[in-house]
Amino acid sequence: MRRILIINNGNNHLKIGELPDIRMVAIGDLLFHEDPDEERLLNLVNRLGTEGFLKNPPIVAEDPADHRFIVLDGANRVTALIKLKFDHIPVQVVHIEDDRLTIRCWHHAVEKLGKDYFFQKIGEMPAVRIADGGRKPDGEENGEIVEESGADGYLCTLTFENGEIFSAFREGGLIEQVEYLKKITDLYLHTPLSDRVSYANLTHLKNNYPEFQTLFTFRTFEKEELLKVVYSGKKLPAGITRVLLPKRALGLNIQLEFLKSALTLEEKRHWLEETIHKMVLSKSIRFYQEPTFVFDE
Repeated sequence: MRRILIINNGNNHLKIGELPDIRMVAIGDLLFHEDPDEERLLNLVNRLGTEGFLKNPPIVAEDPADHRFIVLDGANRVTALIKLKFDHIPVQVVHIEDDRLTIRCWHHAVEKLGKDYFFQKIGEMPAVRIADGGRKPDGEENGEIVEESGADGYLCTLTFENGEIFSAFREGGLIEQVEYLKKITDLYLHTPLSDRVSYANLTHLKNNYPEFQTLFTFRTFEKEELLKVVYSGKKLPAGITRVLLPKRALGLNIQLEFLKSALTLEEKRHWLEETIHKMVLSKSIRFYQEPTFVFDE
């Protein structure tokens, strides 16, 4: 039995029977707000070829101007299917103006590369200022990181394994800040030394990453800012934005053989609608409200 697992990430009064909006769309109608993660992308291309199906639909927001779709979550999945020459893809559509849709940031945990390396490399970047933020006091390693906007030129914060904290600033507009964030993340993203995390506890980071040296936390991006980045033709670095949804569909499990078939987009849309309707009738869709860990991404 095929099952869709619907996850609700937050206390937002999801209406019973209100399923996610899942549609079949043309891949050429998708726009990216961030770069794919090259290391994850290679693994995903290999895994898709081995498993033969797409597990989870990417999350997209419909562009009200021209009815194209902005990929909010799933840039690696979409890029993998583009590389595999697919024309169509199932997506979960959300509304960008929905107050329950929020954009947060992942943190990046980096191994082996520490203070000396980043101070040298970031210090060579024009007009980037590094400010001393002090040190995490003993006993406060469990504290939540307060996310900040880029209004004052703030780009990111570096927390080193010894608890020292420094922040990087670069005056300028949104697009200039995006360009400098890419310069900074390029210092480690194209290596196997980093991972995206949602926590900032140094003890846990050291336990989970034996050679942990640096934690990056980033300026936040409002939804309107993401749209400006997309319309400018630029992209954010991979793995910065973290999308919190009113609901998320997992485990759709669409066979790639079907997606690659010669059926028209309309025929595939009809098949998808009928398939979801049958799942509803067979009671094979489950809704879980509690926070969920996914172990196969």
